[in-house]
Amino acid sequence: MAYTEFKALLKKINLKPKGVKEIVLEVSDGALYGKIDMLSEMLDGRVAIAVDSEVVRYNVQINTRTEKPIKSYRVDDQGVVSEYKPEGDQLEMDLDVAKKQDPIEEVPEEISREVVDDFILSGLAPRPEKHWYPIHEWVARLADGETYLKLANEAGISSGRVVDLVDEYRESVAPLAAKWDEWRKSKADKPASELEDDESDDLHENGEEDLAEGDEPGHLDGDSDDAAGELEDLDKKVETEDELSDWERQVLGEDPQNAGAEKQVDPADIESVILAERPVFEDIPYDFPALLMRRKGGETWMQIAGTLGIPSTKLSAAWSKYKKRVAEQQGGAA
Repeated sequence: MAYTEFKALLKKINLKPKGVKEIVLEVSDGALYGKIDMLSEMLDGRVAIAVDSEVVRYNVQINTRTEKPIKSYRVDDQGVVSEYKPEGDQLEMDLDVAKKQDPIEEVPEEISREVVDDFILSGLAPRPEKHWYPIHEWVARLADGETYLKLANEAGISSGRVVDLVDEYRESVAPLAAKWDEWRKSKADKPASELEDDESDDLHENGEEDLAEGDEPGHLDGDSDDAAGELEDLDKKVETEDELSDWERQVLGEDPQNAGAEKQVDPADIESVILAERPVFEDIPYDFPALLMRRKGGETWMQIAGTLGIPSTKLSAAWSKYKKRVAEQQGGAA
């Protein structure tokens, strides 16, 4: 049975006699490379078509007097997006001053679905408030190639309902994703020297203060070549999911010599607990169950850290801390 898939621009729908509709797709150069022969085999045959939009459309409420959005967002150093009130509006709220209602206009906007999904998969998007469905997990599984139909069968609802739930959630977080994407791009556009300075500051703020008394902070301050090699080794060790490295234990304030003193919990068991129970800890700001789904999908921790706009050292330390906390809940150590 022949199968192929490709991306195209939906140009128009022609209405023809006897109720026939003709759909016209426009494909850019290269999108059908190596697929023409496969398509030619399907000519005059019935095929199943699934259409999924590449963009997310949403409305932004604009104050027509100031020509500014009603809602404003900002992003902190961790990539967390939050709404804030401009100083004038906040002052009026604090003084309880009645404000004349300005006319509001809804302006249509659109954003790449890939950007919105990246934001959701980063673990920084807010959880849905109106329902319990695991939207974050669904988005991760869709990104891995699973179908809406499979998700619907597992949830006991129609595939159309799954599509609606995912689309509604994407639309609700799209304004936050747009702001997060600006922040992510600004991090990527920084000169290498500034990024190194930022990473050094992050290590000082987040790594050194976590070292146990008597540990040597200088372990984190080697020359750039050694540090780069150490990060690669760290990512390889995390990929195996077998054990925490000595470097990770130092970041967490553990003594590597005494690491085996506690009861050891199988890393595979820890991951099963993480994916099944999705534990959350207030002092760990990342959605590691969602990030673990991406990790199992083939991304490395260094790649994931890049999409979050944070140093891989910070993410690795947080992941180790998270696994350790989950292991402690299971009565042992990772």
